[in-house]
Amino acid sequence: MIDRIFILILLATSAVAGPYPGAAGASGSDAISKDDPRFVQWVSGHLDYVLGANVTNSWRTPAKAYGPATEDVFDIVCLGDGGKITLYFPHPIMDGEGADFAVFENSFSNTFLELAFVEVSSDGVNFIRFPSASLTSSATNSIDPTNLRGLAGKHRGGFGTPFDLADLSAPPTLDKNNVRFVRLIDILGNGTSKDSDNRPIFDPYPTTGSAGFDLDAIGVIHRNNGDFPIVLSGLDGGGFEIEWGSNPGNRYRIEKSPDCVEWLPVQELPADPTGGSTSFSVAKPAEAKFFWRVVRLD
Repeated sequence: MIDRIFILILLATSAVAGPYPGAAGASGSDAISKDDPRFVQWVSGHLDYVLGANVTNSWRTPAKAYGPATEDVFDIVCLGDGGKITLYFPHPIMDGEGADFAVFENSFSNTFLELAFVEVSSDGVNFIRFPSASLTSSATNSIDPTNLRGLAGKHRGGFGTPFDLADLSAPPTLDKNNVRFVRLIDILGNGTSKDSDNRPIFDPYPTTGSAGFDLDAIGVIHRNNGDFPIVLSGLDGGGFEIEWGSNPGNRYRIEKSPDCVEWLPVQELPADPTGGSTSFSVAKPAEAKFFWRVVRLD
């Protein structure tokens, strides 16, 4: 009789986590709940919406990105493959301690993640992109969030991906205390889009009907609701001109005074809807001395 002993060896396998914070609920995660009391304002309008490919009509409503984040997976606007959208807020975003705003997508899981680049601007013309990292090495429909940094869409629906303006360099065109616009650009998940170190970025691709990044909301943690910058002021030929930093959707009142005590209303006007500043000009007053100011009404 020959005795045979069979030994079954089970090799446990586990994925090696990446170097960045993990999914919502995981220890050390940077995800921010939609109900976080730090949020003080949300998107109030959009400057442009450039629709990418493979999106049906029901997902093409930018206004669904206005207001607070929800857990309704249908209350979103799709960017489509390679699409983009530029949004604004009641007041500028400013650089404070830690995260300054968070972007919400509608993913149903911690790993089916559709991604977008995030850019910001003070004037609506010059944009600067947040540095990003994607360590996903090949095409896949399942992404480990610990391999992602600086890309919107890292977290499932109901949880925002945070962005800190301190992570950006400060070119002359960007005022970190007056960030009026946030732009999201869908990332084609086939590896043609690159992160800041020129590595290919992969996410679920292709998809159809509601392709690309699905924007739920953007919540602001640090806002600048104080003074706004005067871009220029003074005499221009035979008149007076003033230009100031403004947010689309807001209204302003021009006032004048002979003594900075009694202020007289001159005109109310909306902010320029196409950029980050508004101007006003008037014929030179007959008085030898006059003071002018701009009052935000919203």
